[in-house]
Amino acid sequence: MTPVRPEMAAGARLITPIEALMPVLPLADAREEASRQFTPGALGQQFQGKVVSRFDDGSFLVRIADAVVRMLLPAGTRTGDLLPLTLMSREPQLAFLLGAQPGAAMTSLSSTGRLIDNLLHAAQQNGAPDTVAGKAVLVASPAMSTAQIAVALRDTLSFSGLFYEAHVREWANGNRSLPELMREPQAQAGHALQADPATALPRPDANNTALTQLISQQLNTLEQQRVLWRGEAWPGQAMEWEVGEDTPEGSSRDMQPSWHSEVRFELPTLGTVAATIRLTGEHLHIQIHADTEASASSLRAHGAQLSDALDAAGIPLDSLIVKQHERA
Repeated sequence: MTPVRPEMAAGARLITPIEALMPVLPLADAREEASRQFTPGALGQQFQGKVVSRFDDGSFLVRIADAVVRMLLPAGTRTGDLLPLTLMSREPQLAFLLGAQPGAAMTSLSSTGRLIDNLLHAAQQNGAPDTVAGKAVLVASPAMSTAQIAVALRDTLSFSGLFYEAHVREWANGNRSLPELMREPQAQAGHALQADPATALPRPDANNTALTQLISQQLNTLEQQRVLWRGEAWPGQAMEWEVGEDTPEGSSRDMQPSWHSEVRFELPTLGTVAATIRLTGEHLHIQIHADTEASASSLRAHGAQLSDALDAAGIPLDSLIVKQHERA
């Protein structure tokens, strides 16, 4: 995250680019001429600009010291306004920090914004975890079929509430049923409020700490592009699970999406086992780490069985690596 400069006080904003208006000179030379109006060592120097006029494209003509420049300014700016400006850079182009204008109204948050702000502050104070905690075991027994386990994994994320807003949109478009939507925490909380409006408090308290934490987890999921889950795979068997997208931001539509899924178990016989699955388009790669070489050898012995099962499911395995976990 880019650090905020100390001089960027509340109400300040950076405005760039600017262009000097000197018709007798080409555009490039005009920029150089405008830069020379601000002598070396003047970075950080404060100026008072005056809005001279407004152009049809929405930009403004502003006089700063002995220079006349063209810049984009916030909506509501009028001819004759005085602008508190601080010179921030000259290269590759002039840039100023626009301070809060005297008498300017402070921006206020809407009631929704205030509610979200309260919820986020409450989540920070309560130490909201980044991991979704499983409230129930995924499956009743490890002997259940692969299809049943797959459905349990899918439902665990789908009904976690992390993607509630997207699911509401699907429901509105007729692509998700109301009973499915009502299984999510937000819908259940809303139903409870309808049943007892007295619980609808203007600020978070102990009764909605879980919802507060969920909002924090939603924002974290959006930022990190991954979901962390911790619970029991079946009674007595702890499991940690992570699912994330690896597709680079800004990638072209032609680029195949890439996903990873990681699971970690503490097994009675094999010890700690961690598996990472990466799927890019139709290419599947699996890497498994075991605590001991004996456990790794045992897992390798079943590699062909895993490959055959994936082939039968229509997902051929490109590579399988099983090795002992390297301890630091």
